[in-house]
Amino acid sequence: MTPTLFVVADQSRAHLYKVGGTKLNPTLEPVEHLEHPEARERLDPSESNAHLHVDTSGSEAEEERRFVRELVERLRKGQSSGEFRKLYIAAPANFVGRLRKHYGSSLGRMVEREIIGDYTRQDERTLTKRFAQWID
Repeated sequence: MTPTLFVVADQSRAHLYKVGGTKLNPTLEPVEHLEHPEARERLDPSESNAHLHVDTSGSEAEEERRFVRELVERLRKGQSSGEFRKLYIAAPANFVGRLRKHYGSSLGRMVEREIIGDYTRQDERTLTKRFAQWID
């Protein structure tokens, strides 16, 4: 199988998996977990009923942009080192759009498929079954 990396991400975390096995029976091996909790919506601890804190300064959006750049930089390093030649991305549509803006042409050519949805809370077994359906 061609060296393949599967990225499952949202605005604040990314799980990177090395794909092994065969097309009919793929396996996922965890490679790395990136987390950027600053990009998540936060609960305002000063309020006893814990309402969501609305950040009007745009700092959460900036934190999400930082996380996108961090993830893309990690993927570029993996591409340069030969870690993968195919890349599958599973993430919410808005996050995939932000990633696309930063891929660049070289990394963009490695993207075999973008799967729209938030799969970050699914376990490896479930992801492996889903990946078997998504792989070409």
